[in-house]
Amino acid sequence: MRVLTTLLSLGLLTPVAFAERAPPLAPIVERDTPERCRPLAKRANVPEVSQAMSARIALAGCIADARVAELSLIDGQESMLAIDAVVAPPLALLDSVIEAGDPSTKIMALRAKADLYTQLAAKMMNTVPAPANTSPEAATLRELRRQIVDAMVMPWREQVRAAHQTIVDLGRAHPELIRNPVVQGAIQSSERELAIALATS
Repeated sequence: MRVLTTLLSLGLLTPVAFAERAPPLAPIVERDTPERCRPLAKRANVPEVSQAMSARIALAGCIADARVAELSLIDGQESMLAIDAVVAPPLALLDSVIEAGDPSTKIMALRAKADLYTQLAAKMMNTVPAPANTSPEAATLRELRRQIVDAMVMPWREQVRAAHQTIVDLGRAHPELIRNPVVQGAIQSSERELAIALATS
């Protein structure tokens, strides 16, 4: 899943003052992460707090990507529960960054969280099979199944909306963030997402 790794490598987290007041980060056990994510897990344990938090945001996306890819998904509640179970640890990792980070860090972690939930919802919507044939009955059955899955993913979409709203609120509370073009871009993107959601609700 897209984790905004380019954004996270741009030094957008604040320097020494942030490192001095940030709480200590819980260590990441590299062997407990998917093999392809272990370089990020190693970076997530570096002493420099801003770099560690940046790596943790990217690591959360990598873990979620790998764990969801292992699942065989169908358009049913069982798949929803399976996804919720495997993404719980990476979401907890993002939440720990949101809790401990400075405003810039919080915004990037919130954006990664919104992206993750958006992608999960899309994956579930894609599990709805095509109509078995061209009959009206098959089309009706397919639409019914689509509506059922659409209702199931609504809590994830609410998480997306909440993350975007928090990003916008942080931007308003910290006007100094306008000096950081990457963070400002994330704020503006969240404003657009909220406007679209409002217009289509």
